Amino acid sequence: MALEPLSPEVVRASLSSKVSSLISIQLARGKVGVEVVASQLHMSRYTLHKKLKREGLTFARLLEDVRRKQALTYMQDKTKPLVEIAEQLGFSELSAFSRAFKRWMGTSPAEYRSIRLS
Repeated sequence: MALEPLSPEVVRASLSSKVSSLISIQLARGKVGVEVVASQLHMSRYTLHKKLKREGLTFARLLEDVRRKQALTYMQDKTKPLVEIAEQLGFSELSAFSRAFKRWMGTSPAEYRSIRLS
């Protein structure tokens, strides 16, 4: 009996999960680079881009998703300054983090903390 090939959904989830995990690791170390992630997956940047595109994803979209999830986790610690959260998520400035957070959640990080976490 021959093994069935993996369904496209399983393959898709697997690649995006791997990329998301590698993005999380890179964020923890500082900078996130598509070149580094592609290299860790033993493929070129172009191949990674192509494979993600077939799934309807982009590296930028996965990076944004990881940042959003981590931001919500970091925001739970009210003692952690917003500047520190912005740095941990790889944003160059607090204002860039604030704009991204507002796009994600519809409110500024400070408002989110005062309203949702009070």
